[in-house]
Amino acid sequence: MALAFMRRHKKWFHIFLWMTIPAMIIAFVALYIPTENAQAGDPGGVLAEVGGQPITLGEYQRAYRRQRERLEQMSQGRLDPAMLERFGLKEQALQSLVEQKLVALEAHRLGLVVDDETLAREIATSPALQENGQFMGAAEVRRRLELRGISEQEFQESMRAEMLGQRLLSAITDGVTVTPAEVEREYRRRNEQVKVEYVLANAPPDAAADTPTDAEVSQRFQKNPEAYRIPEKRVVSYLLVDEQALRARVTVTEGELDSYYREHKAEFRTPEETCASHILVKVKAEPDAKEGHPEEEARKLAQAALDQVRAGADFATVAKKVSEDKGSAERGGDLGCFGRGRMVPEFDNAASKLQPGQISDLVKSSSFGYHVIRVNSRIEERDQPLSQVKEMIRANLVSKRVQSLGTTQVQQVATALARGRKLDEVARETGLTVQKSGPLARGASEPPLDSPALVARAFELKAGETAKEPFGVSSGQAFIALAEVQPSRVPALSDVQAQVKADLASERAAERARVRATDLRARAEKEGLEKAASAMGLVRKETPTPVGRGMDLGDLGASLALEQAAYELPVGSVSEPVRVGAGYAVLRVLERKAFDAAAFAKDKDAVAAGMRDARKQQLFRAYMTQARQRFPVERRADLDQLIG
Repeated sequence: MALAFMRRHKKWFHIFLWMTIPAMIIAFVALYIPTENAQAGDPGGVLAEVGGQPITLGEYQRAYRRQRERLEQMSQGRLDPAMLERFGLKEQALQSLVEQKLVALEAHRLGLVVDDETLAREIATSPALQENGQFMGAAEVRRRLELRGISEQEFQESMRAEMLGQRLLSAITDGVTVTPAEVEREYRRRNEQVKVEYVLANAPPDAAADTPTDAEVSQRFQKNPEAYRIPEKRVVSYLLVDEQALRARVTVTEGELDSYYREHKAEFRTPEETCASHILVKVKAEPDAKEGHPEEEARKLAQAALDQVRAGADFATVAKKVSEDKGSAERGGDLGCFGRGRMVPEFDNAASKLQPGQISDLVKSSSFGYHVIRVNSRIEERDQPLSQVKEMIRANLVSKRVQSLGTTQVQQVATALARGRKLDEVARETGLTVQKSGPLARGASEPPLDSPALVARAFELKAGETAKEPFGVSSGQAFIALAEVQPSRVPALSDVQAQVKADLASERAAERARVRATDLRARAEKEGLEKAASAMGLVRKETPTPVGRGMDLGDLGASLALEQAAYELPVGSVSEPVRVGAGYAVLRVLERKAFDAAAFAKDKDAVAAGMRDARKQQLFRAYMTQARQRFPVERRADLDQLIG
């Protein structure tokens, strides 16, 4: 049931998990995270608050578990802890809950509700819950929910959350439009292509020609000193809770390693694993889906594959020809080895009942289609010896102790600052050192204060004011106070002389390149671009294949000037010199895929719909950013330790 429900939002689910766009409303409402009664059975209190609404450890654990299960199912068991870490699943689970709370708060603020009658009607008419054109019935829904370990209340509340989110989405974005001119421009961008030959004319270094005199530098600066205005900068005093410094204070003894291993031996127990191969024939998720087959057609194709294998055909050979799981088909259907719970339930249950060498009957999974499974072998449950896991235990214990020390220090500093203490007073009490930053420019951040949020906060503070909250930086957590404001100013020439000199030299080199490119174009008009380039000691190149608007033109890169030259030139014509980063380029169009009016008339509605959806997503993301300001998100200082 849950997977069938997920299909309705498959696109959004992929965006959420793989592109990590947490603000997508459809994504997190499809994760079956309960929105009410989350406090019941809560094992660890409040992790964060959104506009005063709590996010409990229990909610977080359910959110994380659901997302992990779905990733494992989508990867068909080929998901390891390192991949989970790369996906940032812990933070995604938390952010999905934050976004859910924000949606509920915004919906309430706007007076949006979903009553029980509307919810019941939505469930009864949902395409995912229909069989033979009729609602499958409450009993069947409950049965499928039980297979996924989801309570009926949890499912209903997730549906309510989705509907509420859809209403909020509609309220915010229903006015989004695109004009016919915008649609045509986008269609051209996607479909027009050119193939060009080109030559880059640069200016060989010439110190005598390019190096300006001091008088010329002064004249250039005096002509437009505002061009060299130095923006306002700020200097902060800061305390740094440095993880590396804390790490140096932590030691782990051999006895502690041994004790941890004995007390947590189950953590180092590798459960029984099944090594299997399969043949997959996919079933269409929706009637108009491009991938998969209608139900009966898929069943017949899978049955034919099963018949071949049972008649003696080599399983791997049949898998390579028939299986629609691209990841395993090229390996003869080999899925490697996996523990219980790593595959979708139907597959998992069937594989667990087979002995090595046995082949299953057809197995239908609600998320993929029909499987033919062969169990190749089983690996028995086993314990890893201490020698293999000792360094992992050491790293884990050190990390936890550093985290604990850091959390304690951060809490001590935050508490003292909240009581009105100054940074230098807190430093003496905690053994930290007050340091002073260099001048910080708005929008820029460098180690050790490499936090955009910290720099932004520095530009909000008044002179002498202390920020009470910590800022995460690459080396730990930092607290800041504004020490000095350096107003924007026009510098003295001596402060920027090197920059002015470099600007003049660059302009002179560019001018020599332009003259060279102009000469190249004149020659190319008479004898062709390749001969002209060769005569001038330059290299003629071309794009290997046609390229579209916005794409790189070979190694020239992409720019509006290059695009205009390439698409406005008649085929065979030579362009005027076009400024690029390393000099000037001269182009000639070899081929062009022109605008097709008939194809545009056929596709413009789909293009317009896609553009509207993209703009709605952008508008909704911006709206949710504003919602975060209306309903502040407060995270516990020791959050990472609690969910670690």
